[in-house]
Amino acid sequence: MSWSELERLVEDAETDAVMRRALRHCRSRRELLLAAGRLGYVITNADLQQAWMLQRHAPAHAPASMREAS
Repeated sequence: MSWSELERLVEDAETDAVMRRALRHCRSRRELLLAAGRLGYVITNADLQQAWMLQRHAPAHAPASMREAS
C-alpha cells in the first residue's frame, strides 16, 4: 500500500492551486488514480478506499486533513 504517497498528494494539492483544480476535474477513482500517476504519485484504489472509510468515520472535530482524505 502507498498511504504515504496519498498523504503527499493531499498535502501538495492543498498548497498548489493549479494541481488542486486539475484534480477536481477527476470524476471517478480511476481518473484520480491516473491523474495522480501522471503527476508522479503512486497510489492505489485501496488507499482511496481506506481514506474514504477514515473520512466517513472521522468525528466533526477531527483535523481537516483527516476529514478531507477522500
